[in-house]
Amino acid sequence: MSKITVNEYAKKYQITRQTVYNQVKKGLLDSIEENGVLFVIDEDKEVSNSSKKDDCQKLVKKLLKRIDKLEKKLDKEQEKSSALLMSYVNEMKALYLPKPKKKRKKKV
Repeated sequence: MSKITVNEYAKKYQITRQTVYNQVKKGLLDSIEENGVLFVIDEDKEVSNSSKKDDCQKLVKKLLKRIDKLEKKLDKEQEKSSALLMSYVNEMKALYLPKPKKKRKKKV
């Protein structure tokens, strides 16, 4: 296990720097910042099967947490949009539906 710069990591794994930053931001890559420079923790690829399994389990846990967080965020956004839509519908009804006529009292 070693720490390497974003550029080195991107070059080593033939991905873009932006992809590396995105993976760090999403928590898919471990990183450390020293003196304003971001380093990626590069796991040695030749590790035991049990270590690979542990890494996979950690990744799955991180992804499940991220999915849960995104689902909650989506639910909140759906609630907001539903409330907004209902307010627009009520405003449209108020503007365009005919107003009920008042009943006249008959003179006797």
